[in-house]
Order: sequence, then structure tokens, then C-alpha cells
Amino acid sequence: MEIRRWLHDDRSTPYSERLERDRAIGRALDQHRAVDRVLAWWDDVRASESAALGDAHGLGERVVVGRRLASAGLALFGLLLGAAVVGVALGYDGRYPVNLFTLLGVLVGLPLLMLLFTLLLLPGRVPGLRALQSVIAGMNPGRWAGAWLDRFLGADLFAPGLLRSGGTGAFSKWQLLVFSQWLALGFFAGALSVALLRVTFTDLAFGWSTTLNVDAALVHRALATLAAPWAGWLPDAAPDAALVEASRFFRLEEGGMPQARAAQLGAWWPFVLMTMVVYGALPRLLLLLFGGWRLRRATVALLLDDPEVSALLDRMDAPLLALGGSSEEERLEAEREGLPAPRELPSTQGLVLLVWNAAADRGTARRWLADHLGASAEASADVGILQREDAQRGTLADVRQALDGPVRRVVLVTKGWEPPLLEFMDFLGLVREAFGGEATITVVPLNVSASAVEADDRDVWARALARVRDPRLYVLDAVAEAS
Repeated sequence: MEIRRWLHDDRSTPYSERLERDRAIGRALDQHRAVDRVLAWWDDVRASESAALGDAHGLGERVVVGRRLASAGLALFGLLLGAAVVGVALGYDGRYPVNLFTLLGVLVGLPLLMLLFTLLLLPGRVPGLRALQSVIAGMNPGRWAGAWLDRFLGADLFAPGLLRSGGTGAFSKWQLLVFSQWLALGFFAGALSVALLRVTFTDLAFGWSTTLNVDAALVHRALATLAAPWAGWLPDAAPDAALVEASRFFRLEEGGMPQARAAQLGAWWPFVLMTMVVYGALPRLLLLLFGGWRLRRATVALLLDDPEVSALLDRMDAPLLALGGSSEEERLEAEREGLPAPRELPSTQGLVLLVWNAAADRGTARRWLADHLGASAEASADVGILQREDAQRGTLADVRQALDGPVRRVVLVTKGWEPPLLEFMDFLGLVREAFGGEATITVVPLNVSASAVEADDRDVWARALARVRDPRLYVLDAVAEAS
């Protein structure tokens, strides 16, 4: 969160200064994973520019504290709720035993149904179930905690919508899932604690009753199936046929229950507790562990999917770009810093040049690339609006095969005075599909003289491409700087 906030504020820094700073830090790092490089970069920046942190200072600590408070608060609420529910469910006045069907329905059946509803949210939007998913997402208690955290932190992070796509949506979904599991585990902790206290200090009797004409043997088979996971190593918690037969009671029976029978009906308590543990608490614990693992992955994705972080990685890894040329003083400064001078960079590994719809001849585009970016492409191709999709795919495949290694950067030259047509947007999708998600795509709108377009035309392209929501997609002014 601190990195995202600081990078957002850092956009006011001139691009050339950011490029020089971030590339110098990147050259000194030996980490290979993107997230490790970003975190190491942040350690360097935080140490050197602590006075400029502004709103980012302490934000990460507040997020951590807020998450812990929300988890603890939900667990405490669940603990009190579970204790209250079990206190009522195990109410026994000495005349009629506690009905097992009602008890298991409240303490196991209902939580399992809620667990099923929670699992329906994990795949994202499912056709035919979207209305139900929206209702479930709105009722999720984790979302209430997330909304409180967003207000507390002044962020739009924890409760933007369980079904929203993208890095923030994935983070929100798994974080709110973890929140709700803390509530559920608190519920079962309270329920089990009160149940143990009632078993220890009161004389409970359990039984079963139903209006339906149900044979005791059928009930025994059903309960034996429930007890199958622990029957082999904990036989006392698996009811036998005799106990099931003796436990049936009828409301119209008169007179007190014999002492021997009451003692026999008390033998149900190990089965009741094990059912609560295995079918209530254990699934929630497993879902909490799984949700925590996915949350850690979603947290990394939340960082790396941010457009500003993607731009940072490009600045750290890319050769120094000459946007509009550089003075002799800047060239000498680059040499003193050990950086290659822009115009002395003969090639860029993994760079592909694509010319869309005859925006310029390929020679002119290559000269522009050398003059303004100080680089040359390893492979290039012309692609037009008149080509069929399979022909465009074939062209991209040929370009990909012409490289010795992976495609790292794509420079896509287009006619800047034309609006972004659907055919171009479709081709942009083919480029991303052909070259993978790690490649940086830079769209360069040119005018008829292969120079910069008007600012209004460039802004039209920038706004149109922003709707693609691709963190590694940029619009580059032919002379000025990236936007």
C-alpha cells in the first residue's frame, strides 16, 4: 500500500528523473523475482527519500493493524454468538432430552449451508448464478469488516466487491473470505467451549424425535455414516444401534425418565462434539488456511498488477530511453553513472517493431526507433486492417520465431490522426496473446510526417487504451514522454 501510494504521488516527478533514479537502483539489485525487485527498490527509496514519503508514511502499518483488529473483532463476535446459540440449543429442563436433529441442524447443518454459499463466490461470476452470488456477497460478514477498514484507512481496497475482477478484486475476495472464516472459527470455538462446560457441570440427555414414520435402523445408518471419519479410532463417539433405539422419545410420554435411561442418553455427547469439530470447525479451518495462501498470492498480484508498479519494473529493467534526444551534458552524466548513452545503444534484446495499417514504411519506423529510443528492433513486421485474423496471427508467430529469446518489448506504430478502431483493439489483443503477459506494449501514434501527433490526438489514444486495463500497455509521445 505504501508503494502504490508513493508511486501515485511520484507521477509529478519528471519522467527522465524517475527513469534515471529507478534504472540506477535496478542495476544494483541482484533479485530476480519481480516482487523481490520492487520491495528491494522500496527499501532503497524509503531510506533515501524518507522526507518525501508524505501520505505513504505508516500506511502499511495501519493496514496491518486494521486487518488484525478486524480479524480479532470478528472472531470475538463469533465466539459470543456461538456461546449464546449453544447455550440455548442445549437447554434441558429434565423432562425431554435435547433433540439431536434440531441440535445438529443448528450447529452443523446451517453452518455447512453457509459454507456452501461461500464456496459459490470463489470461482467469480458464474452464468446463471450471478443474482444469487450478488446476494451472498452482499450478506457476507467479511464485507462489513472490509467496509469499516476502507473508511478507517481512507482506501477502496477491502470491500470493492467480492465479484469484481482484477488485482484489487482478487485481493478483496480472498481477504473477505479470510475475515468470514475467523468469524466462523470464533463461532465454533464458543460453541465447543460452552458445550464442554454444559457436559461437565450439568446432566444432559440427548435423543431424537420426528413426526415422520422413520425406522430407528435408518437413523442409525445415517448417524453411523456421519461418524465414519472417527469411528475407527474413537468408538465411543460413534452411536450403536441400541443407543439409537433407546434414544427415541415422544412428546406425549408422561412421567419422568428413569435414571438408567437418562444416564444412557448422556452417552451422546462425544458424538455431538466430534460432529461439531469435524463438520463444523475443521472445514472452516481448512478454508482459512487455503484462503490465507491465496491471499498472499493475491497481495503480490495486487502490487505487481498496479500500472505504476509495472511502469516501475520497466524503468528498472529497460535501457535508458532518449525521449526527444539528450544534451551533451546529459550524455556525459550518463557515462559517469555507468549507463549506456542513449544514442550509443545499438540494439535492445527482445524488442519487436510492428507497423499497423501503413502508418509509416518500415524503414522510417526503424529510423524513428533509433533516433528517439536509441534502439533497434530484433524483428519487425507490417500488419494491416485488410489482413484476416489468421494472417495476423501468422505474422506475429513469424516475428516471435525470429527472436532468439522471449519478446520483452513491443513498439506498435499507428496512425495518430485516426481514432482507435475496433480492428486495432482486436489486433492489440492478438499481440498480447502472442507475446505473453510479461511483454511491454508501447503504442506510438505518428502523424503523416512520422513525428509527434497533436496532444489532443495523443490523449484520445491514451484514454481509449486505458480502458483495456493492461498494466503493461503504454502510449508514447513520439517526441516527448510516456503517458
